[in-house]
Amino acid sequence: MKKFAGILLTSSIFLLSNAVASDQDIERAKKALQKEAQPEEVLIQFERDYVLLQKNKLEVESSFSYVYYSANQIYLSSFAILDPVFLTLGEFGIKNARRHIFQYNISLRYGILRNLQFELSIPFVYRNERTSVIGTSTTGEKENISEERGFGDLSLSFSYQPIRETGTRPALITFLAFKTKTGKSPFDLDDPEKDLPTGSGYYAIRGGINLTKTIDPVVVFGGISYSYNMEEDVKKFYKSPTTGEVSRLDKINPGDTLSLSFGFAYALSYNFSLNFQYAQDYTFSTESTVNGIKSTVPNSTLNSAILRIGTGWAISDRSSFNCSLSIGLTNDAPNYIIEFRYPYRF
Repeated sequence: MKKFAGILLTSSIFLLSNAVASDQDIERAKKALQKEAQPEEVLIQFERDYVLLQKNKLEVESSFSYVYYSANQIYLSSFAILDPVFLTLGEFGIKNARRHIFQYNISLRYGILRNLQFELSIPFVYRNERTSVIGTSTTGEKENISEERGFGDLSLSFSYQPIRETGTRPALITFLAFKTKTGKSPFDLDDPEKDLPTGSGYYAIRGGINLTKTIDPVVVFGGISYSYNMEEDVKKFYKSPTTGEVSRLDKINPGDTLSLSFGFAYALSYNFSLNFQYAQDYTFSTESTVNGIKSTVPNSTLNSAILRIGTGWAISDRSSFNCSLSIGLTNDAPNYIIEFRYPYRF
């Protein structure tokens, strides 16, 4: 009897210790899985360009941004928008502008394969602008107040991840995007002095690569891309507001854009992160063909650099809320940008 009781006691202690060990193993496994997924969550909270969806998964993202400019040229979403009067008539006076751009964007993303993703972006734009122009003739100073709303340029893109991150190498994602010209073109304005565009007026193809690497507890990232902005046949006549001379704009060949960005994200907790990013876009000179004569548009190169500071909050395993503030560092960059994003994964 004593021998049986001893065996029973020994068995109970063994089972209890195994149960405790199992609980501890489960907790360790949970922490390990959370730690493994944390870099991905940090990037999801910050920027979708660095993380792809799983196969057959769908994500819908709503975003809202406010952009304020007090510069001589407009530069939006890595595509140059140059006022037609400066492109066509060759009157390069001093233009002082205060521009307010509100944009609401719906993005649909779908995981085709484990490492292949499709994205569709549909923007809606509202612009308000107050400008004062001092021309090169004797017209003096003139102030215009304009506003416009409508769809922007719809874009499509594919992202592919050929290399996954390991202990010694970063993850690599390549992408190819096509921008349409569904927005109101600068070359289709009834009155260039009063009307405003909501799109660029030309097609563009953009390709590039993004890299990410986890250096616990920080995730570093960066990327480079090149945008080929296609030549546009305009074939419109414009009348100079100063001299009354009529000119025919035959073609516009927008300068291509080279983009570079890098930064890091830091997870303060599993659900909350901070991120910092530097981004720069350089757009080469635009060429125009006016009255059959092709020439380079003076002062049409753009150099836009911004510093972005953002936060990300993982509300659940399906959604997150992100906000950021971008500060312009060059004359061609906006003064500042405020952006809010809410992605939801199905």
